[in-house]
Amino acid sequence: MNGLKIRWIGQSGYILYDGKTEICIDPYLSNVVDRIAGRGRMIEAPLLPEELKSDVVVCTHNHLDHVDIDAIPLMDKKNMLFLAPTDAKEQLAECGVTKYEPFDEGKAFKTGDFELKAVFADHSVPAVGVIVKHSGITMYFSGDTEYNKKLEDLKEYNIDIMFICINGKLGNMNVDDAVKLTKIINPKVAIPTHYGMFESNTENPENYTSGLKCGFIMEHNKEYTVSEVINSV
Repeated sequence: MNGLKIRWIGQSGYILYDGKTEICIDPYLSNVVDRIAGRGRMIEAPLLPEELKSDVVVCTHNHLDHVDIDAIPLMDKKNMLFLAPTDAKEQLAECGVTKYEPFDEGKAFKTGDFELKAVFADHSVPAVGVIVKHSGITMYFSGDTEYNKKLEDLKEYNIDIMFICINGKLGNMNVDDAVKLTKIINPKVAIPTHYGMFESNTENPENYTSGLKCGFIMEHNKEYTVSEVINSV
């Protein structure tokens, strides 16, 4: 089966690697939210910003735990392409990003064996979710989004693995809505995300998975193969 590896690096952050190409989605690797908003991390960052070696970094929207203004300036960006909604372009430039492509809803991008598409999200600022296709497997990363009936259209993508926000605060759907959407989309595996980073904005992931036969909780910073994830439920 697909040899793609997946690692959850906290909050909505994931690293995908197939041995040739590395994609990182929403890396939050500093403590900038504590510096600016007084919300400290519940878990340590699994790597330093300068240790990130991704070919492509996707930032789903311009909030500090998705566009990390303390970490991005420290990243080795010379061979790193950033994809993000146009709303985040100026902020990324201020962080020293020179390789940028707009990634607004409907935009598609291909690198190596990865196909990425920006899809609808309903958040407090312009935001997208991400469809990732690789070797016959389709994954959906919600980013930050409220429940919206438009999200139900994602069923058409025949999603295998779904990564869905569950925290229910600050422009994100709650557990009940996440379960409802998951049942409509009907993925093979459903993984809760966007929790466990800030005490004021978290949720128990078991409250999500207990309502689903396809629910699976990933361990922080543990590397999984797609085969392991698919066979986990």
